Amino acid sequence: MVSRKQRVWIAVIAGILVCLWSSRALCQYGPIAGPYKVLTIDNIVLHDAVRNKNIPIKIYYPDGAGPFPVIIFSHGALASKDSYSGLGQYWASYGYVSIHPSHGDSIADSSFRGTFRQALTDPRAWENRPEDISFIIDSLAHVENFAPQLTGKLDLRHIGVGGHSFGAYTAGLIGGTTILLPGKPVPESFADKRVAAVVLLSPQGEGVMGLSAHSWDAVHVPMLLMYGSRDYGPFGEEPVWRSEAFEKGPAGNKYEVELEGGTHMGFAGLFRDEGHRVQVFQCAKLETLAFWDAYLKQDPKAREYVESHGLQKFSGDIARFANR
Repeated sequence: MVSRKQRVWIAVIAGILVCLWSSRALCQYGPIAGPYKVLTIDNIVLHDAVRNKNIPIKIYYPDGAGPFPVIIFSHGALASKDSYSGLGQYWASYGYVSIHPSHGDSIADSSFRGTFRQALTDPRAWENRPEDISFIIDSLAHVENFAPQLTGKLDLRHIGVGGHSFGAYTAGLIGGTTILLPGKPVPESFADKRVAAVVLLSPQGEGVMGLSAHSWDAVHVPMLLMYGSRDYGPFGEEPVWRSEAFEKGPAGNKYEVELEGGTHMGFAGLFRDEGHRVQVFQCAKLETLAFWDAYLKQDPKAREYVESHGLQKFSGDIARFANR
């Protein structure tokens, strides 16, 4: 008798075979690594003198001439620069420099010893995280000072910011989401105009962390939002709550993918030994890469893939799509 895990992998393999027989424009993406050997730079610490704050970063980059578009990926609460290596390695293998910072709530790389709830409810953390991202972008103009291996490899005209959970919140702020901070009379923006596109994996909806129904009114950059049908919010919210950045923001180059059965940590790639969760993570890899290719590399075939739901050939019936 075929187990559920075996059925999932049969579906995955079938999707790949279908892809091979379909048009290249819609099926140029698969779960295997790309053509570039991936190199890693560890143990870099950037210092923001204005805030007197250290920001540890880890960088995945292709072993090639470049220049390559840049992705900055923000981790979830309590995680670190060493988390989400599956995404960093994958993107770099297809020609991106993927930079992963540790924020102030990282258990591994900071003095923070609070709880998950404390990390999410600290207004100063809401501000510090996007400020970390903008400082990293500032620093990339002088990359030779801290990572000489990357000299000449960075395409700073094409920068994307992504994140998972608290990191999705961070990426959203960089993309133009506004929040009302305690004691402030009007919502505040942390938008960074140097960022061309954002990816939000399991973001938050209104009612928490300074977010309101109008927080996404000024998000005009291309955006991909992904969440799972079992991806409940940190305070018990229904999974569809995570889609509000897509539903309530302005239309134009916005994409949403809901993955049937997907859970919150499935996007972190932490459950590779369980078939369905493997497939959820693979879907996240494929769709994010296609989106980055469409909006950081301006690849028309990638844009066609995203707009025509090309992922469905791989995902089968577990993915539900919406475009605006």
